[in-house]
Amino acid sequence: MSFISKALEITEKSFEGAVEQLEDWSAHRHGAKLFMKLGIAYYAEQRLEGHHEPVERILDALDGHAAEHGETGIDHLRVTHEVLGRDFSGEHHPDAVAEKDAEKADA
Repeated sequence: MSFISKALEITEKSFEGAVEQLEDWSAHRHGAKLFMKLGIAYYAEQRLEGHHEPVERILDALDGHAAEHGETGIDHLRVTHEVLGRDFSGEHHPDAVAEKDAEKADA
């Protein structure tokens, strides 16, 4: 294989990797924007006498995003649990899940 062929092959692989990273970043950013819009729509509904329809529309968009890209950002969910705490999350809080798993293991 010539030097030029090898250099071209390396360049193509690098370009493909960069494109893949850009697509992943773009999908993550889109999901983050949807979560931000959901917060705004919910605030408007609860405090500004807004309608519930925008909240439902954004939830549907998040469901579509999750179907297309897998998860909708577990990091966002983890941060939500940390900020709102166990009182809000109930049985879905990571501590509650861990306790339930420990109880099953003990039984």
